[in-house]
Amino acid sequence: FSSSSSVKDSMESSLDSVTLSGDEHELGKVCVRLSYQEDLEQVWITLVQCSDLNLHPEEAEQQSFGFKGIITIPKPIQFKSSVKELSQDVSIMETFVFALRLQQLHCSALVLRLQTHRPRKRTVAECVLSLRQLGPEESEHWLDLNPPSKSSLCHSELHLSTCFQPVSGRIQLKALAAQNLPPSSSPLSQAFFVKAELHQLGHVVMKRKTRALKASGGQCQWEETFHFLLSSLEHPCSLSARLYSRSSVRRKQCLGQVQLSFDSSIPEALEQWKDTMAHPEKVVTSWHRLSPP
Repeated sequence: FSSSSSVKDSMESSLDSVTLSGDEHELGKVCVRLSYQEDLEQVWITLVQCSDLNLHPEEAEQQSFGFKGIITIPKPIQFKSSVKELSQDVSIMETFVFALRLQQLHCSALVLRLQTHRPRKRTVAECVLSLRQLGPEESEHWLDLNPPSKSSLCHSELHLSTCFQPVSGRIQLKALAAQNLPPSSSPLSQAFFVKAELHQLGHVVMKRKTRALKASGGQCQWEETFHFLLSSLEHPCSLSARLYSRSSVRRKQCLGQVQLSFDSSIPEALEQWKDTMAHPEKVVTSWHRLSPP
């Protein structure tokens, strides 16, 4: 193999084609403050305000709205804000307190669903915030509201590390862990595994998968490393990692995927891939929310 510059140049040139669609409808943002009172074992969630709310005109006329919140622990906690009149910027300032263990919260996420109330209640936007970094220091987050997911996508996260090794002509992917895994919907036990693929020149070059593990506290830890040999350093490549659940009757279901490439529309995935390709031999590690498969 030649130097790594050609693969970096060809991959970075693909960034030119990464553009955001101008007709994507931005729905606005919601500000949330979080903290955890360790002595009381309480999580404090404050919905502060909404900014730049921009629903379709027919949805906004004479409209009221509220938020439905869900903490995605195995037995989900749900709460609702009071109903407000819809305008572009709305102050909420409502705090919700729940007695939950920090370890349990670190493996879960906060889902906020914006629901309009007239003429009937329906979810028009949602956002998700991982609680992995929750601690005693209050943190403030501005979350982009997105159209509600049409699939029953779970809110699991994958912990992946990558390393570009041009001297040996390969990319290393390590499947570290998953968290916020869904509970089994049946009495049958279920296990989880990751299936990873290297894509180059429109083809799947190599496939690998982890062993299947049962979850403990909504988490799995594989710590499994795969080495993908590149067919060429002259052409861009990408990695995909899919999370599967499998019941004891061997029926498997894809829960979602992470696409690591210069074409990724997910900021964390794009940033990890750029960092990996720009710094050969550096191990880059990040958590990723799953996208629809």
